[in-house]
Amino acid sequence: MTAEPAVLFDLDPAPAEPVSGVPASRFDPASYDAALTGDGYGWLAALLPAPQPPACGGCGQPMSLPAAAPVLWACPACQPAEVAA
Repeated sequence: MTAEPAVLFDLDPAPAEPVSGVPASRFDPASYDAALTGDGYGWLAALLPAPQPPACGGCGQPMSLPAAAPVLWACPACQPAEVAA
């Protein structure tokens, strides 16, 4: 076989990407940190409708979100201590 072997790694280097953005040294990064973090996801919660409570698997009553853990649904009939907490 006299054909030339395929060259896999003999590529010219890619040109450098242009630098974009603003140098951080020109501005106070703390003001940008506050603007980027904002109020968490409070703005999104204001846009969404209130969550519909699921029915309790034990008694069928609508569950509620306790103040102590507002991400965990609790049944006021089956778990009164959780709801009151």
